[in-house]
Amino acid sequence: MKKILIIEDNIDLAENIFLFLKEHGYNVLSCYNGEKGLKSIIEFNPDLILCDIMLPDISGFKLLSELKKLDTGIPPIFIFLTAKTQRDDIRKGMTIGADDYITKPFTYDELINAINTQFKKRSKVLRNIISTDVELTDKNRKSKSNIKNKFGSEVIELDYNDHIFINDKKNPGFYLVKNLIVIKSLKDYTRLYFIDDKKFLLRKRMNYWENYLPKEEFIRIHRQTLINLNFIDRFERLSSNRFSIFLKNYPKRVEVSQRYSNKIKKFLK
Repeated sequence: MKKILIIEDNIDLAENIFLFLKEHGYNVLSCYNGEKGLKSIIEFNPDLILCDIMLPDISGFKLLSELKKLDTGIPPIFIFLTAKTQRDDIRKGMTIGADDYITKPFTYDELINAINTQFKKRSKVLRNIISTDVELTDKNRKSKSNIKNKFGSEVIELDYNDHIFINDKKNPGFYLVKNLIVIKSLKDYTRLYFIDDKKFLLRKRMNYWENYLPKEEFIRIHRQTLINLNFIDRFERLSSNRFSIFLKNYPKRVEVSQRYSNKIKKFLK
């Protein structure tokens, strides 16, 4: 049974949502301030959180920021509840990691549709999380259809608008594929560079990402480099078969090796 935590200081609204979600088969807990909400996140371990932005003690923004610091493994889905007059705060909430927002007043249909949509999105992402003991090597390369995730099903190639779950100790969470700029190989590890200067070192080989990411958007330009084509800013020719690429939101130029030069020649025409 999925668990939903409600953090809302309007007691009548919180109780109505509580009863409605109970009727739909969810395990529900209500809190009326941020401090109790944070404690309940640890004790109740919810799958989804509905949180008001304007709480009596700490704001919903502060609560979400504190949640990011907790070692909760896969973080719960986080949906803000906001009044119409708080629309300027919506962008801030999404920037710091909220999954969605619902504008007050809302109908029960709007509420349940938003919740179900987020659970479907999360399920799709979880199907693509491969267990850490799966590795791809050049000598023993497995086809994508043979790679199994932690639930025993086949890996599904991500879409450009999907998310990647990164279990980083400081900033665990789901990051958009389309915000991934470049991946650099470091033997058995890869470093992922996202927009907003976010970068993560993961124990995954480059071949893993080649199978996992959408091939229409990501290409390998060097044995140590995989780039997002949508971030290409300009090219610099070094020789007849060697190029450098400058990427948007990435401070260093990346070199295209001769082996992969034919892949990017079409962009120079």
